[in-house]
Amino acid sequence: MRKLVVAFLIVAAISLIPRSVTGQSVSVIITEKTVNDFLAVVGPVKGKGTGAQKIKYDWTVTESRVDFEPGTAGFNAKVKIKTKIITFDEKVTGRLTVDYDASANKIRMQVVEARFSIVVRILGKKVKLATVDISKYYQPRFEFNGPEPIQDEVEVDVGGGTKRRVRVTAGSRQIMTEKDQLRVSVNLTYNAL
Repeated sequence: MRKLVVAFLIVAAISLIPRSVTGQSVSVIITEKTVNDFLAVVGPVKGKGTGAQKIKYDWTVTESRVDFEPGTAGFNAKVKIKTKIITFDEKVTGRLTVDYDASANKIRMQVVEARFSIVVRILGKKVKLATVDISKYYQPRFEFNGPEPIQDEVEVDVGGGTKRRVRVTAGSRQIMTEKDQLRVSVNLTYNAL
């Protein structure tokens, strides 16, 4: 009976391993919540300007968030726009680029193309005051350490005054956006020196 329970637990544990990363040695996972918590602490991003017909406007990003889905990374925000005579909200949809620099072992995210237009009605006509790209306000990029090993050689004392050196080599790498998370994985190989 005990062997049956152990076998069941082993099968259950194996079935929980995501199929997309089996065979990879090390993975770093960055959750959507982690990035969104960071954005919440950054707080409101603000700007102002003067548009058509010298109408002054102020805008404030009231909420910003990233959205990780399989194969894509998005950026969404809500913006409150104020002029002297009107206040309204706009939704902004942008892109979040995600890349992994293996030589620096850095995972980088950057908001790009998050634009909204400020349009008001004057005497019944729509007047476009400006187009604002808030991606430039979300600088610098968000950076995280990647999964590469810190050292490429390890020396191990194997007893009897003998030491063995092992080379650690990073092989294939994968970067994947999944539901609510970003995963960067690397396959490691080991060779005795």
